[in-house]
Amino acid sequence: MVLGLGKTTAQQQQSIHTGEAFEIWQHLVMRYDIYELTDIFQNFANDPEFKVLLAYGLNVLQNKIDVIEKEMNRLGIPLPPRPPKSINTPANTEILRDELMFRTIYMGIQNFLNEHQRTVLMMKNPKLRDIFMEMQRNEIELYTKVIAYGNLKGWLHVPPEYKGA
Repeated sequence: MVLGLGKTTAQQQQSIHTGEAFEIWQHLVMRYDIYELTDIFQNFANDPEFKVLLAYGLNVLQNKIDVIEKEMNRLGIPLPPRPPKSINTPANTEILRDELMFRTIYMGIQNFLNEHQRTVLMMKNPKLRDIFMEMQRNEIELYTKVIAYGNLKGWLHVPPEYKGA
């Protein structure tokens, strides 16, 4: 039997499997965690340009959180607990270096790119697949900007050139 045979597009879009429900929930959990970490980093950052990049990242994350929460509410999937609205910053903000925080975020974006790709491949629901494909496109745009910024600052490690034997 062909999947979706005899179902209208609206019925197919409402129908999701347990793996899709878990993926949506898991992506929201990851975004909540990354939002909280980015918020903490913004409190510790010293470089004004880096603070702007972090604020931009928080805005992108919040937009994606809103999309996922809306979709979960539409599908009746319970939301995970939200992170705290504000973070208390200790007096010593020199504990974390901007370069380390940048590379942590850089690796996080790389992880999201992998997660989006894996999620798109397992999604059968067309609406959910479209949502995650759009998130993948947005993440690639963000990744491109982050690479340019990291190169400008000299914060990305450049591997040595391999010359072979």
